[in-house]
Amino acid sequence: MHTSEEIYHRVLWDPRFDPERFVMGIAERGAGPARVGLPDFVPGGEIPWHRVIFFEADGELVWDRATGVDRLGETVAADEAVPPEEVLAVPATSRTAVAWIPPRRLWPPIQHIRRVHDRQIHRWPPHVNVLFGFVPESDFERAAPLVASAARGVRPFRAQLEGVHWFGHREDATVWLDPCAGGDRPWLRLREALEARFPLCGGQARGFTPHLSLGRSHDPHTLATTSEALLGSMTARVAELVLLSRRADEPMGVRATVTLGSGEVRWTAGP
Repeated sequence: MHTSEEIYHRVLWDPRFDPERFVMGIAERGAGPARVGLPDFVPGGEIPWHRVIFFEADGELVWDRATGVDRLGETVAADEAVPPEEVLAVPATSRTAVAWIPPRRLWPPIQHIRRVHDRQIHRWPPHVNVLFGFVPESDFERAAPLVASAARGVRPFRAQLEGVHWFGHREDATVWLDPCAGGDRPWLRLREALEARFPLCGGQARGFTPHLSLGRSHDPHTLATTSEALLGSMTARVAELVLLSRRADEPMGVRATVTLGSGEVRWTAGP
């Protein structure tokens, strides 16, 4: 049976659920349970998780501590639901990620730019994060089958890396190569499938822009223009995702590789 905390976070962050449909039952001393709309509940506030005794969706009981009812997945269509056993509600860390690493043949011009402009070049390989942060490496053994389940729903696809853009910050900007020039649909499908299984990961933020960071600059227009001229248009097959983690002061390392379409998992050096 899932915990009340896991049910809460799955409803809140799984795009298949509408939190407005859900009511939580809160145990009260000497009285019947109080009913609180899920969007109005404040985690970490005055109400501890053990006082959450049930969840209802549209008036129907979907989770109940006393009787063991645990059927949240039945509130969405069977072909869209992620089974409860495929959800890992573990808080994220910035020391891990699920990402795509482009083939080595594409690295030379990318690394040429990063060596000058990216302070993270010795920490990260060239990559496109699909989910960052991710669960701690200690949970990779549990997480890998869920990443595999998400990967099985997306067949390998061809990515076109073309166009250089930037995200503005207060004093500078992050300049990045666009991996979605040929379309972003498969990237978004991967992201949605992973968010549904790891509801506390990915920064808990709506919106996702696939990008390959090239560096930071106070003059992003100039860097973007020169980078675009150097990189041109590149294509690559996206057939695998990797589970990355950083141990102590080491760079991010590949701990497992997951194949799109089949969901095959290959461990690099054990979980």
